[in-house]
Amino acid sequence: MLSQTAAATSTSAIATDAGSPHSSRGRIWAAATLISIGAASLAIRTVGVTPAGGGVIVLALGVAFLTAHLVTREYGLLVPGGILAGLGAGFVASQQLVVADSVASGLIVLGLGLGFVSIWVFGGLLRVARHHWWPLVPGGILAVIGGSLALGGQAVQVLEFWPVVLVGAGVLVLARARVAAGTGA
Repeated sequence: MLSQTAAATSTSAIATDAGSPHSSRGRIWAAATLISIGAASLAIRTVGVTPAGGGVIVLALGVAFLTAHLVTREYGLLVPGGILAGLGAGFVASQQLVVADSVASGLIVLGLGLGFVSIWVFGGLLRVARHHWWPLVPGGILAVIGGSLALGGQAVQVLEFWPVVLVGAGVLVLARARVAAGTGA
């Protein structure tokens, strides 16, 4: 009798879960992941982008997260999607373009920075409920560093002043927080 009750409870839980939004979101996420990785693998075999194969896989995972975000509108999927897509694009660019190693490294860091910035951009364009400005901080820092490394030469000298810019930005944020606290905003 006890085993029949447990089986009935288990069956009803499975039936209830199968119709829940979390279950369908899970299936969408799984489908997007399988399609993205499969398409990336086919592209690697067909086009022969073997040096950038790892970057293509990372890019495909980013696209899978972004696709799942478009379907579910969950902010938690937008964050890894933007980061992985940017990083993967940086890896692919660094492998496909014939550039010096220092430029290739800069492209990877620049891609990662732009991936963070894309979180903010897509959040605004898609009117995400939890749209935040935080991705601009690491994205801006990484984009400036990566862009400077990719450009090389005198652009790298910008990095010597970067700590001063960070301190100035921190002071500005602190001052704005104090003003907002004083006005009750």
